[in-house]
Amino acid sequence: MTDEYMPEYRPVDGKALLAKLARVKWSFVIMAVLCFFWAVYMYVTAPQGGAGGLLPTPVEGPAGLVGLLPWCGIVGGLLGFVGTVVSRSPWALGWVEPLVSIVMLLAGLWGIYSIPELGTFGQTYTLAGVFLALYVAVIALELYRRDASYWYVEMLVAAAVLAISLAGGVNMASDAALVGFYSLAFFVAAWGFVYGALKLGGSDKGAEACETVVAAAE
Repeated sequence: MTDEYMPEYRPVDGKALLAKLARVKWSFVIMAVLCFFWAVYMYVTAPQGGAGGLLPTPVEGPAGLVGLLPWCGIVGGLLGFVGTVVSRSPWALGWVEPLVSIVMLLAGLWGIYSIPELGTFGQTYTLAGVFLALYVAVIALELYRRDASYWYVEMLVAAAVLAISLAGGVNMASDAALVGFYSLAFFVAAWGFVYGALKLGGSDKGAEACETVVAAAE
């Protein structure tokens, strides 16, 4: 093969790559991954669950999913807070973004030692769905504040998560039958976080705004 057909060698610009990664909304990326994982986890684990399921739970069925939800909050809260600090993109609605991660972390820590007080599967996951809906609504409000296009799409996603979660909460079916409701709520919320990460992170404009705020603070 002659040199004219050889692909041009381009060295990787490490600084530019790190700069792009620093502008990613890592808190939203983490929440999206967590929600996608949890939606699949619920769907394939309950109601069979337990040691014999594809993904094990401490207790078989929906009760095991209730016991694991605090750990989901701890992981999401801790990694989300770190992602918020690491990312150089402006925070969503000021301090709301890191505060949401702190609330998740504290709620998870409380839940580990208060599992009997978490309520039934339906009650616990309805509250979790409402929390996710409010978080996605925060992203929608931030998109509106920045005059981003299609911000109402994010608000519709938040409304869908809220409607699905509340529908599961008022449904009189058994906990095992309600798994599909809450799995769908987490799945839809995950797309809301994906949209927020794409629209709010990675732009040079956002990075410049963040640098201006940092410079002013110094």
